[in-house]
Amino acid sequence: MASLLSSFNRLLPFATPGTPIVQDLLHLAAICGLLYYAPQIQEWMQQRRTGGLEPDRGAPQEDELAANGGDEALEHQHNIVRDAEPDTIDADEQQGPAANLNGQLPQPLPDHVNDAAQAGPAQAVNIPTQRNVGAKKLKSIARRDQHRAYHEFQRSQGEAQRALDAEGASEREASLAAERERRRVAEAAFEAKKAEERKQKREQERRQREDEISRRELVISIVRRELEQSRMCDLFTVANQVGGDVDEEWVEKILGASGMLGRKGSVITMITSTGWAVRVSAEDMAKLYHSVMERDGGDEDGAVSHELLGKTLENCLKGQAGAAP
Repeated sequence: MASLLSSFNRLLPFATPGTPIVQDLLHLAAICGLLYYAPQIQEWMQQRRTGGLEPDRGAPQEDELAANGGDEALEHQHNIVRDAEPDTIDADEQQGPAANLNGQLPQPLPDHVNDAAQAGPAQAVNIPTQRNVGAKKLKSIARRDQHRAYHEFQRSQGEAQRALDAEGASEREASLAAERERRRVAEAAFEAKKAEERKQKREQERRQREDEISRRELVISIVRRELEQSRMCDLFTVANQVGGDVDEEWVEKILGASGMLGRKGSVITMITSTGWAVRVSAEDMAKLYHSVMERDGGDEDGAVSHELLGKTLENCLKGQAGAAP
């Protein structure tokens, strides 16, 4: 039941779903009654307005006529009446009826024929009574004159401005064309400058890439030659040979990126903590252990420390490097 009442409340015109249904029904009945009796109420008020006015206060039609320019219409009606009255009416009435060819006067016509034949006015005009212009009419005329003067002033100002614009149109067009040409030339020069800068930047980047590639190849070639000859290479010396802002860390990165470091078969290439690139084979390690065992013999258990191995390997590699031509 609640859902049915809610749906009915939503379908009611001139109502909202949030208000009670009784209030919506009363609201709808009041609005329908007002719409039904609106024409009768309007007709009653119009009859009261037109029939119950006092004579000395003036009719609403006269005020409306005054607001719409009643003076001009009144003057026009007076002109029509004056034009409709010919000047020869009195003369025709004094002469009387004219005689026919036999010299006899025409017989008078019956009364009903005379009444029908008598000419009436050219246009029946209902001339209103002359009345004085009130304060409301004077204010309306003054306001209309002010509006007319304002619009005339605006029109004259617009015409003067258009005349001035027409006089300087050619000069303005020439100046605008010159300005557009100047901007076009400036934009072309700017674009040419930007293109030249981009070209120089690309050329500089290309030279930097070429220099970088050449330095990498130089580092790799020097280290490879030294490792092949003496199986050890000082990275500090290589950096000084390459020159520029090259240091040991950069040389180490290049060697790691080139794939020279690491183990390949029975040969291992590595970089020591002192900045040397060394290449050691399995035969070199066997000779190293044999030399250590013959010289020192290790500790009581026969084990050899890493420090002793490192020093012995370093002395061995330096000795081979000194013995190499």
